[in-house]
Amino acid sequence: MAWDPAPAEARAATAKRRFVAAVSGLVVTLLLWGGYYAWSRHAGDSWRGTGLWGVTAVVLGLYVALLVVRLVVWRVAVRRRRRVGDGEVVTASWPGLQIAGHYWDWDSFAAADRTAMVVTVTGRSPGPADRQEPAGREGQIVPEQPAVVLTLRGTWRCGDRYLFTTPDGPWECPVEALGVTPAALEQALRLYSRGRCLVDLSGISH
Repeated sequence: MAWDPAPAEARAATAKRRFVAAVSGLVVTLLLWGGYYAWSRHAGDSWRGTGLWGVTAVVLGLYVALLVVRLVVWRVAVRRRRRVGDGEVVTASWPGLQIAGHYWDWDSFAAADRTAMVVTVTGRSPGPADRQEPAGREGQIVPEQPAVVLTLRGTWRCGDRYLFTTPDGPWECPVEALGVTPAALEQALRLYSRGRCLVDLSGISH
């Protein structure tokens, strides 16, 4: 699965166009109000006591606030685009999983996820009591709890994202930055891991 920068690039381009439009609107407003003020002075009219200064302050304040908001949105969009790389990033195969150049077999990947679950829930390092023993009949293979790739709901600063718990630590990436849908990712990981790795889609389900 490769990076897909198209959504982030489109969002950054849209945010830039809106920021430029806000700048243009502010410049046009300043020219219009400045021209009207100059014409009033030339005609001998005074704005004192007419409330025009208050109207001017409100209009310019609204335009400046809009400009600041669109600037922040543009910067956030550019920052999100920079987080998206190029080329292959997640490669699932029958032996294991490779993420951003780091490879682990499926058993190691699943074990890291279970260890993280113990630390998160209990606040301590896992010990012998946390080892899962097979509960089936003698000679029966009972699968251990699979690794779960979490999906996290996005905010205005960052969109929906995946959270992989790897043996080298947690790794996140935007959902839209991968060139596959969440359902396709879930099917691929479930298939290649033979059920040892799943994707929890509840975090981004609407």
